[in-house]
Amino acid sequence: MTSMATEKAETDRVPVTLALSTIRYLEKLVRQGTHGTSVPGVAKTLIEEGIRLAIKDGLLAIRDNSKGSNQERS
Repeated sequence: MTSMATEKAETDRVPVTLALSTIRYLEKLVRQGTHGTSVPGVAKTLIEEGIRLAIKDGLLAIRDNSKGSNQERS
């Protein structure tokens, strides 16, 4: 079983809009060098860490809404 941290996943680009104050904060983290070397890199790191933590803490879960259907969806 591969852990989430080492699992290779397909990637897709998704545009995200952030407040200027958030971008400034991310820029400070870039200068600090603790979470990445670019604003998008820092944002990606924080988003992924937050999602993993939310899953681990049970705040996020995937519900099966198929109501007994075993058919694949396209």
